[in-house]
Amino acid sequence: MPETTNIWNRFTAALKDGVRRLSLPERGRRIYDRVTGWLKGRQSGSTIGFKIRRLWSKTVAGLKRVFSAGEEFALGLKIRWKLILIVGISVVVVTFVITTVAVNRQEQELRAMTIVLGTNLVDGLSNVAKDNLLLESYPPIQDYISNLSYGAFPGLEYFFVMNRNGRAVAHSIADSINSLVPPEDFDRITSADSTVVLETENQLLFVQSVSIYKQGVKYVLGGTSATFTKAVMFARIAEMKERILTTGVVVSLLAIAVVYLFSTKIVGVIVVLSEAARRVGEGDLKVAVVTRVKDELGLLAKEFNMMVVQIREKTEMQKFVSRAAVQMISEKKEATLGGTRRVITAMFTDIRNFTSVAESQWPEEVVVVLNHYLNMQTKIIHNHGGVVDKFIGDGIMCFFTGNDMVSNAVTAATRIQHEVAQMNKDRRKNNEIALEIGIGIATGVAVMGSIGAEDRMDYTAIGDTVNLAARLCGVAGASEILVSETVANRLNEKVRVVSAGKIPIKGKQERVAVFQIPLEQA
Repeated sequence: MPETTNIWNRFTAALKDGVRRLSLPERGRRIYDRVTGWLKGRQSGSTIGFKIRRLWSKTVAGLKRVFSAGEEFALGLKIRWKLILIVGISVVVVTFVITTVAVNRQEQELRAMTIVLGTNLVDGLSNVAKDNLLLESYPPIQDYISNLSYGAFPGLEYFFVMNRNGRAVAHSIADSINSLVPPEDFDRITSADSTVVLETENQLLFVQSVSIYKQGVKYVLGGTSATFTKAVMFARIAEMKERILTTGVVVSLLAIAVVYLFSTKIVGVIVVLSEAARRVGEGDLKVAVVTRVKDELGLLAKEFNMMVVQIREKTEMQKFVSRAAVQMISEKKEATLGGTRRVITAMFTDIRNFTSVAESQWPEEVVVVLNHYLNMQTKIIHNHGGVVDKFIGDGIMCFFTGNDMVSNAVTAATRIQHEVAQMNKDRRKNNEIALEIGIGIATGVAVMGSIGAEDRMDYTAIGDTVNLAARLCGVAGASEILVSETVANRLNEKVRVVSAGKIPIKGKQERVAVFQIPLEQA
């Protein structure tokens, strides 16, 4: 880097100049060499630092990938297995911590106690052996050893007293009396002026030399040694550790069993909620979640049931409201009085001679027949983009919007008349009531919006266009479709329109041109 090089050059030049001015050139040169060497090391160390940073970045990236994979795995697990893993891992960790703490504490206490016992044992042997080694009287030492109880020294394997020649003159193991002590043990014993504790992988060794001082000169008479076996020392701790681990395993299994049984209830409620949600999505609004739990899941189930009831109520309520009203409410969020001018195609249908037919039938039968005809018409209107505004007794008021509203309305009307003709044909064969329908269609400007009072309103269309369509429907005969002149002019050439002349329309001062849609073309 140029900037770093310039700084380095200026610094070395200044340092050389300072050394030149010093009265101690040798000392200054040494200082200069040390500083420049350190700075060069710093510069060369930048490469090492870069490698370390790159290695650290790779390590962090690898750890992130591992954690991401672990998180993805955990998110993919079912709730039951998540609970089992959490409880199982928690019990294992707690058991491990308790075992480690308890075992370490017991080992430390037992080690400290063994050191005290071993030190006392070796000190006692040394005191007994000192005079007897000096007099070379060994039986008293052996008697002392024989009278010692192993039970007072947990883990004690053997102990002995040796003379200055390295021969065991007294030993806790009878077969080892008069045996030679290995040279390395002899050196360790004779060099220990006081009790020394030596630890190997499997043993604790306590050694002490027996010596006298005469005129300031040390004379070694022999030594004492005691060996403790760790396996025997820590046998009880190993048993305790095994019991703790066994208890931990049992507790883990019991905890997992309890969690499994407990999670079955939790998962059961969630599964029931999921199944209920699926059925609601398919349109089944009679579903209800029954559960006895009173926790958060129980509250969730209760709220879910309330939500389904509200959806069912709103869905049932929508059957009594036009689609346009529902759309208006969903867009405005709040229904308010008022309307807007729009160009629409209004269509009215009405059953002919329904009053006379109704007089000769039971009301229940009349309702069934009427609903049959109205349901058929409603489906056709909706299939052709129309909106049913309201049912007026035995008739329907609907409207169409959009670029193809005229053709859609006429197509729906002709389709209704053909369906009625086919339906009546089948009903007459079965000696059932057959009804005829008249239809009127008009296109023009109307006011669409919420009409009524603030606490009771209806989303509808009003205006001359709507009135004209209603009057045309009233004039139309059975199985007849009458349209206004505006509708006739907007139809394409494929739709045949027959002029029905000009007829008087209630509310109009002049006669109105009316056109008929022949049914043969559809």
